[in-house]
Amino acid sequence: MILLLCLLLVICSPVGSQEQQNADWYYQSAREAIEAENYEAAVSIIEEGKQRFPQAADLVLLLADLYYDKELYALALEEYLNAEQLQGEEYLTLIQISRCYGKLNQEGESIATLERILELYPESVSSIDDLGWMYFKTHQLERGEELLLQALRQFGADRGIYMTLGTLYSGMYDYENSKRFYLKAIEDALDGEDLYFASVAYYNLSLLEHSFYNYNSALRYTEESIQMSDRAPGHLARGELFQSRLDFSRALSEYQTAMVKDSTPLTKVNLALLYQKFGMLELARRYAEEVLNSRDLAWMYYYGTDVERHLKDVHEILADVYDGLARSERVKPQIGALQVVRRFVRAVDYRLKAYYHRQKQRLYSLRIGRSYLSEKNYLDAYSEFYRANERYRRIALKYLGLARDLEVQVSPHAVIYYEQEEGKIRGSRERLERSIEGLDPFWEREGIFESLRHLIPLLADKSSARRLALNRLYELNPGGLLQYGFALPIAVSLEGRGDRILRRCVGFLKRSGSEIAAVADEQEGFLYHLILERESEQRVRAILRKGERGGSVFSELITLEPGRPRRQAAALARSVLEQIYTVRR
Repeated sequence: MILLLCLLLVICSPVGSQEQQNADWYYQSAREAIEAENYEAAVSIIEEGKQRFPQAADLVLLLADLYYDKELYALALEEYLNAEQLQGEEYLTLIQISRCYGKLNQEGESIATLERILELYPESVSSIDDLGWMYFKTHQLERGEELLLQALRQFGADRGIYMTLGTLYSGMYDYENSKRFYLKAIEDALDGEDLYFASVAYYNLSLLEHSFYNYNSALRYTEESIQMSDRAPGHLARGELFQSRLDFSRALSEYQTAMVKDSTPLTKVNLALLYQKFGMLELARRYAEEVLNSRDLAWMYYYGTDVERHLKDVHEILADVYDGLARSERVKPQIGALQVVRRFVRAVDYRLKAYYHRQKQRLYSLRIGRSYLSEKNYLDAYSEFYRANERYRRIALKYLGLARDLEVQVSPHAVIYYEQEEGKIRGSRERLERSIEGLDPFWEREGIFESLRHLIPLLADKSSARRLALNRLYELNPGGLLQYGFALPIAVSLEGRGDRILRRCVGFLKRSGSEIAAVADEQEGFLYHLILERESEQRVRAILRKGERGGSVFSELITLEPGRPRRQAAALARSVLEQIYTVRR
């Protein structure tokens, strides 16, 4: 009788509830494994549960969330799409689908999903904000503006909407509206004691001020950002400001601080650019190559860039690095046929690599320009087309002029940088000198350096004007000369004129590009004086002074390498050159 009753209970039990109970067991077991950080076991449990209970959407979502948390976005997307098939168009699942597409840099799919969400859930303000952000990333600025302004009219104040509107207006070069909405976002965040959000908004505001050449305001807002929340982006923004002043030590300090806090490749990009600017080319190459070889691109979802713009920047850095390495290689003091051949082979290799990366940069510039053009963002489109065509003078000048006509209307100071670019393309001494006069001597030293390096080849060889320009270039950035084919004019005195090694060393310095004069020579422009003196049979003291009686730039005791005098002289010259062009912190 009891056995029959048990059989009846089993037969009458709802199948669904029994399956749900068993699916719940798999769900709970997997959750416990995840909490214990035993992720492989969790995946195995979920996969077994999915096989036994293919309609259990909770298991599919749990696996999707696990993949998402571990930044395996392609796998997460597959599981979220499976969950959507099982449970229908649930809001949270669709949101995660849109985010996966965004993390995978499939902006079009992310936008389509967000638009579908808003058809189903039109009052989702966060989805409106996300869609506005994706419109910004795909250069659909006016469409994003219309969407977000309508949201403010319909739903009222929202700090996320304010922030995204500020970014959209920044992309439209609308300084006043961009700053207004960033400040609204900050005010709302501070009222709600959301310091992290305020930090992000201050960071964005600092970028806006920097892009409109308001350097003091930009620096102030980076400090506000860091004070609210000590994040990597604030230090990167501050480092970029110091770099514009050619303040190597402070820029490097900010980037190194950011590196500790940063999980993205952005700090490495900044470091690569800083090292390239200051002539530390091997360090620059190493960081840029690491970024180029990185397959992690999901971080771009939260930043105002995309894959093509990111790769364009990295290829441009590498092109400049390899160009610089090729030029530097040519002036290294070497003796012996084998060393000379090796130097030649390295220089050719560097040239080929520079050409490859320059072509990649130009290709990406063309693609990006077309993307901007399709959305009628003409200023950025023309700027990219200019960068892609710099080697073709007529085409470059056409797009440079079109960009200039648009940007100078919204940012008058930009005219100085257009003078610089046009002077570079035309080979115009007058335009380059005008740009130097118009640049801020404190904040825009990097710009002055760029104008000078394009001006110097236009000045007569061995002229006082050229020497004075080289001296100024050296004062701004001693590490920047050799990579552009320049060398410091030097007045030399030898303590011991009969010393063959010292005399040969001077010969090698001359071959490296330095114009050499005797200290007693009265020619104008020999501001820096190099003194080489024997301190012992195997040691030479090298001293560089600014002016015959001026302060010492360096005083270095150099031990001669063993070998024949000519080889010793070449090694001594390499050591002296290293000291001359070292960036001192």
